[in-house]
Amino acid sequence: MVLKNYQVERKSVPFLPPEDNFKHLIRSRLKKLIAEKTGIVARSNDKIIGFLAGYKINELWGNCKGIYCPDYGHGTMGDDRKKIYQQLYRYSAGKWVEDGFTQHALTIYAHDRETIDTFFWLGFGLRCVDAMREAAAIEKNNTEVSIKKVGKEGVAKIADLQDKFHNYLTKSPVFIPGEKEDPEKYLEGWLDNNNRHLWVAGKDKEPLGFMKIEPEGERFITESEEVMNITGAYVREEHRGSRIAASLLGDIQKWLLGNDYNLCGVDYESFNLSGSDFWGQFFTPYAYSLVRRIDERVIS
Repeated sequence: MVLKNYQVERKSVPFLPPEDNFKHLIRSRLKKLIAEKTGIVARSNDKIIGFLAGYKINELWGNCKGIYCPDYGHGTMGDDRKKIYQQLYRYSAGKWVEDGFTQHALTIYAHDRETIDTFFWLGFGLRCVDAMREAAAIEKNNTEVSIKKVGKEGVAKIADLQDKFHNYLTKSPVFIPGEKEDPEKYLEGWLDNNNRHLWVAGKDKEPLGFMKIEPEGERFITESEEVMNITGAYVREEHRGSRIAASLLGDIQKWLLGNDYNLCGVDYESFNLSGSDFWGQFFTPYAYSLVRRIDERVIS
């Protein structure tokens, strides 16, 4: 059922990796998910026609406990998928809230309009977007900046940018809190991990922006060997709109093509207005993460 859902999404985004690549991975993750004991199945004539299951998270986007259902944590089949999802959630939500889990989230394929609408009417709203593009050249329009791939030797020069990026995420309308950290030590630690890469854009020896890639991403799809994922990007506010981010992305595309990576992934918050506008120009969404917060007073 999970792979069938993915197969349907590939009809809208055909360059996603084939579903056969993920059979073993999905089976192992479903075993782990089932161990959480949060899931239920829907049956008709002794045949499973749907299921919904999630991970327990003590603090899910806030101080309250939550349940997160990944893209492989739910599915339906048959002629009335809407009704099946409605009843699955009605029953599950009752159990989750009874156990104190008042934040509910799930990831749905971006072109599954019926399921998106179903959960919208159940009180869910968009939070995160997962998107992909085929590795391909991007025209570099800003010829005034230089793009350079750097290692630990370049971290000190962009520590200020990393700090500004951290602060940007805490401001309106993003509001993502995070522990204050030494930006230089953070970047050095990040680069200590295998197959992580960092590019910096600069002018007159002043760093203006950076972009990072690594093999790890948020979805099982990003674990394909042909995918690298952008996991951080920032351009100084006064230089946005000058194609610096596009220039960084363009150099990363060249590197991907030269290192046998066919796909480039990214995930971002829909309410990150600058980031959302930029990524939407170059990437195709394939999954949305929706969230609903229940009024905690119902269990107090």
